[in-house]
Amino acid sequence: MVESVEEQDTRAVLQISSFINGYGPTIGLQQFDYILGVDGTPFRGTAKQFNALFAYEDEEEAAAHADETWILTVKRDQAAFNISVTQSLGAKLDEVDADAHPMSENDLAMLTAATRSGLIEYMVFHDMQKNAELVDRSKSLLAMVCPPFWFLNQRMPEAALASILSFFVALTVHWILGVVFYLILCIYSGREQGNMLIAFMSFRKFIYLQTIMAENELSAQRTVLSLDSEMFFKAPVAGLEQPRRRKKKRPPIGA
Repeated sequence: MVESVEEQDTRAVLQISSFINGYGPTIGLQQFDYILGVDGTPFRGTAKQFNALFAYEDEEEAAAHADETWILTVKRDQAAFNISVTQSLGAKLDEVDADAHPMSENDLAMLTAATRSGLIEYMVFHDMQKNAELVDRSKSLLAMVCPPFWFLNQRMPEAALASILSFFVALTVHWILGVVFYLILCIYSGREQGNMLIAFMSFRKFIYLQTIMAENELSAQRTVLSLDSEMFFKAPVAGLEQPRRRKKKRPPIGA
């Protein structure tokens, strides 16, 4: 549990100075990010107090909390975002004067969002031209029941086409083989849907950026644009405002 504001040292806000292991960078944290809050509660305390949130007295207590997650509200430059963590960040934290870093309205709104139930974890990917894509890490029933439609819903037409063709080939050989193939496809897609999405992003040569927690895809896309205004969603959610990209002029022939 996060200490109340009165129990914390209200003079300090924590800033990441470096990483001891790879966990922080793996989830997308960067050097000089600020920790604004934990589970929607503003955090103003020491690095020791912060690390104590993830420490357990013995292995039995650690095993009992193995599936526990915390929502950190983080600020990078002028943008804030929420991120899910399951263990200590493995980072060295500097204690910075909180008065020099007052919270903005956007920071407070992001803290409030961290307290809401049903937050979705999105993985953010982009290509070399900074065309961005989101991968929803939550389990989908559609992937377990009708994988081809799930592939299409996740914008993986190649996987949808391959699964349909494979099913009909197996069905042509024998109807039992077709049924067995479809059942195996459903089981595999249901269990490995997250890994399949990540593999498809790698196939498309997209680069992993980080994870964020958001209420819906629109909120997630807005957060990504606030972190990097050069990002561009080719499949924006209704309601997203992003500047149109100018087409690059081709150099004249012979230039």
